[in-house]
Amino acid sequence: MRTALEIELSPAIDGDLPAIAEYQPVEFVCAPPAGATPELAVDGLVLSPFLRPGDMRWRWAWNPGAAVGMHALHLAMFVDGARCDERQWRLLVAPGKIDSERYLAILEDVERLAPALVRSLAGAAVGSQLGRSDGTPRLWFDDAMALFGSSFDRFEQAVQRILAHPRSALQHDDERVPLGQARELSATALQRAVQGDLEAAAPDAAPHVQRLVRPEGGVLPRTVVQECSRDAYDTAEHRLLKRTLELLRGRARRCADRAQREIARLTAVAPDSSRAARARAIAARCDQCTRRIASLLAETFFEQVTTLRQTPMVTPLIRRDPAYRQVYRMWRALRQSLVVDPGALFDLPVVDLPLLYERWCVLQVVEALLNLGIEAHSCALLVPPADDADAWSFNLRRDEPLLIATWNGWTLRLRYQPQYRPISHGRNDDPRPQERRLSLSQAADDSPLVSLDRHMRIPDIAIELVRPDHPPRVIVLDAKYRLDADGRGVPADALAEAYVYASAIGASSVPAVAAALILYPGTGDAERYPGGAGAIPLLPGAVGELEGVLAREIGRAGMDCFVTPAR
Repeated sequence: MRTALEIELSPAIDGDLPAIAEYQPVEFVCAPPAGATPELAVDGLVLSPFLRPGDMRWRWAWNPGAAVGMHALHLAMFVDGARCDERQWRLLVAPGKIDSERYLAILEDVERLAPALVRSLAGAAVGSQLGRSDGTPRLWFDDAMALFGSSFDRFEQAVQRILAHPRSALQHDDERVPLGQARELSATALQRAVQGDLEAAAPDAAPHVQRLVRPEGGVLPRTVVQECSRDAYDTAEHRLLKRTLELLRGRARRCADRAQREIARLTAVAPDSSRAARARAIAARCDQCTRRIASLLAETFFEQVTTLRQTPMVTPLIRRDPAYRQVYRMWRALRQSLVVDPGALFDLPVVDLPLLYERWCVLQVVEALLNLGIEAHSCALLVPPADDADAWSFNLRRDEPLLIATWNGWTLRLRYQPQYRPISHGRNDDPRPQERRLSLSQAADDSPLVSLDRHMRIPDIAIELVRPDHPPRVIVLDAKYRLDADGRGVPADALAEAYVYASAIGASSVPAVAAALILYPGTGDAERYPGGAGAIPLLPGAVGELEGVLAREIGRAGMDCFVTPAR
């Protein structure tokens, strides 16, 4: 049992309190002024005070448990029931060393996996083509450093040179002017003039005009249309410049937001790590660039530049002028880079480490299947960039397969948390007949697999194998972020769940589970038992067992010709 850590609360303490570890019991201690009654609240919850014999200081006991993160302390002083003084502090509860190390390792491995998966699956996600770019995928922070590093400084200097001496184009327009102010009168102008407003005129008002327009006299046009020329800045190159600045501003804002999320989730784990330092540097740089871009766009020059409505071409001005050429390069860098952001699915604090581990396991399974040579032709795992986004991200959908692939005539469906619902077996005591009829219809449309007992079964990952004229088979993978008593093997209760899955999921009242395997953060070799259950240790840097086990289990499930390709 841990000894309580004593933390003195004094007005002299400036800044945050010393950090403590999770499950560390604490006693907050305060010596109030004479006649004052203190009140202490942690995260808004008022604690009960107590005293120790011979000690006049007030004490409050608190245990954070697993509540990792930053907590707010509020100390108020009351005299005769009236609040007279108050102080606030922040207290960081840090996770255990092992969880912190694994948390960082999983985040880094997600960053390793993400670009490779996007590269392999992007074509399946969008159909027959990769999307806007055929370049090498890179993570959002690499993209931020590439766009807003020294290249941004060169781009900004080029923009300033353009704004100082913008190239104009001679624009021809028709202008309607009063007849007396016309500089010249062409035959075409006169023909158009007589089609407009006319006014009465004396016979000698403009005899030469009357002879040309109306020899009989009578009326003259009020105005005439003549061609004029003027310098215009609303050119294709300046539209490209304006659009590039707008895209850069949006990208800088999103990169700053991503960096702030990274800073927030690392605060409780590794605030002094290189990852946190990188995130702070990116956030500061992107905020600075956002302000600089806003200053450029505020120039009155851009008020006369309209919106870019078509894909820009390399014009002669772009070819010969280095400043405009620099703008075109930046536009290409913005539009053709393949940026990857794992997304909100992995923006989890360390307190959600079990969920982060589960989602990381999904990516590991996808990578293992791709390494085994499956041919993916449909992918819901990836989310392509939308009009208001710049990066590919992940989405773990539950209502459709994450991946549909083929192998030697078999169709393989990878699902995340599929719901295998129970179906009625003709029993009159079924408590949920309507739901079960719906489940049966749903299963017939999507998957032939159902729960064979009265309970819904929702494993974390399922690999379904279907083929015409063959019974369906499924490999169940369930992620459990916990270990047995010795801290190395899979716990017994998790293994018991695997045995349940092995017998409780099937089709046409026949079990269809080829294997039910637990994924856990342990060490050692994978285990496979005769009853269909098993366990695979899986940690960043130690994932080699997964690929081999999946190859064997898919082979046992009916794909006898499945061969692991040589690496």
